[in-house]
This record gives sequence, C-alpha cells and structure tokens, in this order.
Amino acid sequence: MTGRPTDRSGEGRTLVDRVPAAGPHEDEPQQGHDSSRHGPVAQLLIAWSPLSAILVAYWVAQWITAPLGTGDGADTNRIGARLHVLGPARGDEALLGTVPSVWLQERLVDGSTHWWDAVAAVVYITHFVTIPLITAVVWFRLRERFGEWLTAVLTMSLLGIATYLVYPAAPPWLASDRGDIGTVDRISHVGWEHLGLDAVARLVELGQSGSNPVAAMPSLHAGAALLAALFLWRSVRLVGRALLAAYALAMAATLVHTGEHYVVDVLAGWLVASLGALAAHGVRRRRDRCAWTSVARVPPGDRTARPSGARPPGGRRIGEAS
Repeated sequence: MTGRPTDRSGEGRTLVDRVPAAGPHEDEPQQGHDSSRHGPVAQLLIAWSPLSAILVAYWVAQWITAPLGTGDGADTNRIGARLHVLGPARGDEALLGTVPSVWLQERLVDGSTHWWDAVAAVVYITHFVTIPLITAVVWFRLRERFGEWLTAVLTMSLLGIATYLVYPAAPPWLASDRGDIGTVDRISHVGWEHLGLDAVARLVELGQSGSNPVAAMPSLHAGAALLAALFLWRSVRLVGRALLAAYALAMAATLVHTGEHYVVDVLAGWLVASLGALAAHGVRRRRDRCAWTSVARVPPGDRTARPSGARPPGGRRIGEAS
C-alpha cells in the first residue's frame, strides 16, 4: 500500500478539513499543482473564495452599527448596544498611566511629515494584503495546512466582528474629535504625502471614510499581524521568525501612534488571533488523530504508510522540497 492513508469514514471532519483534500497529499510529489485542471489564477480565486465570508460579516456588522455614525447619531446600534468612548481610554490609563496615542502625538506630530510617518503608512496599508497573500502562499506551498489557515482566519475575524456588534467602541481619533480625550489626529495616511504619493494618501482616506468608524475593539489589524506570525512560525527559519515578530510589533506601534487604536484594542486583537491559532491547532490534531486511526485499520503487514501530520518537528518549511 503506498501513499498516505486517508480517513474514508469522514467522521469528525468539518468543512475546512475537507477543503485541502483536493490538493496533493503530503507524501506525494507536488505535481498536482501543475497537472490540475485549473490554472494558477483559477486556483488562487478558489483559495480566496472562503474569505468572502469575512467581507459579508463585516458588511452586516457595518449595517448594524450604522445608526451610531461617528458618535453623533443614535444612542445604540440596531441590536441595542451603546457606543463605548471612555472605556478603552481608561483601560490604557490603567495599564500605562496615560493614553499612549495622546502621549505619542504630543511628541511626534508637529504639522509636518517625517520618515516615521512614512514607515507607519506603509505598515498600516500592509494589513489589506497580509491575509490574501498568506492564503495564496499556504494554498500553493503548504496545501496540507490550508484547512488550518482557514480555521484560524475565520475564527479570528468572526470573533472580532461579533465583538464590534456587542461592544462598539470609539477609536482614539474619534474620542478626541468628541472632546473626550486629548488631541489625537487620524494620521495613518499622511506618510504617503512624505513619500510624494498624495494620490495614495487620498485613496486611503477615501477607504477609511466608507469603513465602520466604531469597529475598534478588537483591532483586527493587530490580530492579523500576530496571526501571521503564529501560523507561519514553524514553517520559517530564524530570520523569518524575527521578521514576523517585528511586523506584529510594528503594526501595534503604528496603530497606537496614528490614532487608529488604543493599546487595549491591540491586546484584544492579539487575543482573538491567539484563539484563531488555537482553533487551527485543534484542526491539525483532529486530522492527525483521524490519520493514525486509519493506519490502525490497515492489516499489520501493510502498515508502511505515514499519517498526514507526521512530519519532522516543525513540519515542512516554505521553500523546501516536498
């Protein structure tokens, strides 16, 4: 008997467990990528399609919170949740003795742009490509882990969006506009002006004007950056791990400096990212357990196959041959 054993019973398998089943097995050559009846563009669209659930959920959340507007509309959203303005600010004060966004902008914002504004603008915008990019990488290079990645992303995103509904919260820039905290400007776009890319700055502002202004707790910008590090950690080497950790910290600092989020928003984002990573780990353990169960059903003389999760510690790394 050759190839890895598969669980033909279908017991204990969820939708995301079944997604990667169409791809090549771990112990087989990766020629399935080339011989697929779908070209690479079609495969990429297939890989991205589950992410549409996040967009739908976000749109629904935006509709539910729309009555709150930018804090000057109704008292509650469409499910009766009130806008929280001072709670997150008080959380930052309890942790750090001050509101970090106010403290940073008092020292770093002077009416002109600087190199750190450019760095912040670039880091901030990467959020919008991080999840689609990693989804593509996992689909083409780590196909056996695709179900895990979908589980992690959907868990983090849907938990975060659900929190927006029950705890709509004003970010620092909005609380400042209302006069509830010190001066904080929304400056996540100004760095593009420092780079001479005013058109990009206007595009970012346009996108922000159509977004949900009270979707601040938790910060999914911070969550996505940490989730990328947690998920890819065992698939990259030391330099890659250092870059992933630096990216997560840089995103956190950017969000606080630019007035987009409080520190407690960032910590909440890291929490939902960790829950997403734990959910993905559960998928992996269940898949491995099913594979070992399949091995146990094979006659003793034929037990030469290896279960699906049995890789050397750390698993296959990105860029390694299959």
